[in-house]
Amino acid sequence: MKGMSMWKKFAVVASSLVLVLGTAACNRGDDGKPDASETMTLSDTDAKFLQMMLPHHEQAIEMAELASEQADAKKVKVLALGIKKLQTIEIEKMKSWLSQAGYPSVDPDADHSMHMGSGGMLTDDQMTKLRNAQGKAFDALFLSGMIAHHRGAVVMAQNEVENGSNKKVQALAAAVIVTQKAEIAAMRAMQELSNN
Repeated sequence: MKGMSMWKKFAVVASSLVLVLGTAACNRGDDGKPDASETMTLSDTDAKFLQMMLPHHEQAIEMAELASEQADAKKVKVLALGIKKLQTIEIEKMKSWLSQAGYPSVDPDADHSMHMGSGGMLTDDQMTKLRNAQGKAFDALFLSGMIAHHRGAVVMAQNEVENGSNKKVQALAAAVIVTQKAEIAAMRAMQELSNN
C-alpha cells in the first residue's frame, strides 16, 4: 500500500474487513447443534480452547460495549460493534458445544488470575483505566488493548488448529484467526490515522 494516503489505506483495510466478516458470518451458519447422526466429541485440547476463549471473548465484548459510549472516533465505535456481534455468536456456539460434550463452560482448573493478563487479556488495572477513559484517550487505550487481545486470541486459535481434533472447533479457530487478523490490520490503520 506504499504511496497511498492514510485515508485510502484505511478504506482498503475497512473494505477488506467487511468482506472477511461477511464471509466469516456465512461460515458460522452452523448453529452449533450436532447433526442427528453425530454426537459432539471434544478432546481435552478442544475443550480447553473453548473454555479459555469464552472469558477472552467476554472481555472483548465488555471492551466493545465501553467503546459504544466512550469512544471518540466513529470508526472505533463501528469496529467495536462488529466485534461484539461476531463474538456474541461465537460465545453461544462455544457454550453449546461444551454443554453437548459434557464439559463445563469454565475450566475448573483455571482461576481468575490465570485469565487476567494472559492470552492478551487486559489486567484488572488496565480494564479500570479503560472504563475511566473518554474520547481520544479511550480510543488509544481501546485500540492498543484490543490489538494485544486479538493477538492472544490468534495464538490460542492457532494452537487449536494445529493440535485440536474436532473439525467444527478447528474451523471456528481458523475463522477466528482470519477475522481477528483483519481486525488487527484495521485497528493499526486507525492508530496511524490518529497519529497523523
